[in-house]
Amino acid sequence: MEEIVIVGRHAVKEAIVSGHTINKILIQDTIKKGQINEILKLANSNKIIVQSVPKSKIDGLSDSPHQGVAAYIAPYEYADFDAFVAQQKAQDKLSTVLILDGLEDPHNLGSILRTADASGVDGVIIPKRRSVALTQTVAKASTGAIQHIPVMRVTNLANTIETLKDNGY
Repeated sequence: MEEIVIVGRHAVKEAIVSGHTINKILIQDTIKKGQINEILKLANSNKIIVQSVPKSKIDGLSDSPHQGVAAYIAPYEYADFDAFVAQQKAQDKLSTVLILDGLEDPHNLGSILRTADASGVDGVIIPKRRSVALTQTVAKASTGAIQHIPVMRVTNLANTIETLKDNGY
């Protein structure tokens, strides 16, 4: 089974809360349990394996600051564009879609997802080419927002914009 690693307390907590498939959580063996008590309770109630490991083990998994917490999770899935449009149309509400082109820095995408989630954006669209994918760095930078906002990857942004216009966007 393919998996990715996410690091950081907020990213791991949000992955658990959102129901994302988590294979195992790694906790730095020197961390004070009070600092991660909420994560431990959530992991226990969701029957997720928690393993205490040396700091060097988590350091080797990511270049990002990890706050003593990492998790092996299933890869992030992209939302289906057509299903998203149909769902928004069925809800019969004015929805906001953010379209990003040429965004290659994963930290920027994570920050944009965090801001989009806080601003009430309903979905984010990125192109399949010339754009960063949903990675552990994006997850860390988004501080959990990646779990709340659908991200769609499309082949042709011009056609996507036309489809959105045809559907009242």
